[in-house]
Amino acid sequence: MNALWEQDDFQRAAGETWRPGGLALTRRALELGARCCGFAPGARLLDMGCGAGASLEFLAGRGYRLLGLDRRGHANWAERAGRGATAAFLRADAARLPLAEGCLDGVLCECVLSLLPDPLAALRGCHRALRPGGALLLSDLFRRTDMTEGEGGTAARLACREGTSCLDGARPRAEWDSLLARAGFLLHCFEDHSPALADLAARLVWYGAGAAPHWLRGGCACGGVSSGRGAFGYGLWIAQKECS
Repeated sequence: MNALWEQDDFQRAAGETWRPGGLALTRRALELGARCCGFAPGARLLDMGCGAGASLEFLAGRGYRLLGLDRRGHANWAERAGRGATAAFLRADAARLPLAEGCLDGVLCECVLSLLPDPLAALRGCHRALRPGGALLLSDLFRRTDMTEGEGGTAARLACREGTSCLDGARPRAEWDSLLARAGFLLHCFEDHSPALADLAARLVWYGAGAAPHWLRGGCACGGVSSGRGAFGYGLWIAQKECS
């Protein structure tokens, strides 16, 4: 079975970014990166886990020097380059970044870490590749630790055993914070964007059960369609490699 984000119904529901929040959340990450870390156009920016390159095309006209990295090559890369997405693309493993130390000003990582078997290794690779003072703009799913069985806890555990989506690697927010610290990052701010996840879940249900894993059918475990707060949330973290 294909991963959830590879399914046609999911891509139609999620749009070309294949994640909650879309480009509006990318824009918000840039705003916070500028405010917290001085991150600005002209910076050398890696989109780690860039997929088909939707964020890179969005960023291309904003003055960043761009590199997209994904473990799979995508036919869309050449198409986006032809439309002016002036980015270099690299097929590589996010857990083993083939980049020189200190070569980046920023890393954009959108709904990727929860897909990786060793997110700490990926974060340490980002830390190594960033210059001192470089910014990490991270968005991903998190699991709520205060859920009861009646509020979706069972659905959350079932989802985490299935291995078909980024829900498998979702962690409590405190655990994501800890991984950032262990990788050497200073966390500046966190924003809860769980409504974006609820919106995506609702659109998946609307497009049909074929686009949604079983935990969405008859009730949403990820954010408020029928289960209150939901077992999962979606967050935005802004962190920085401390200056030497």
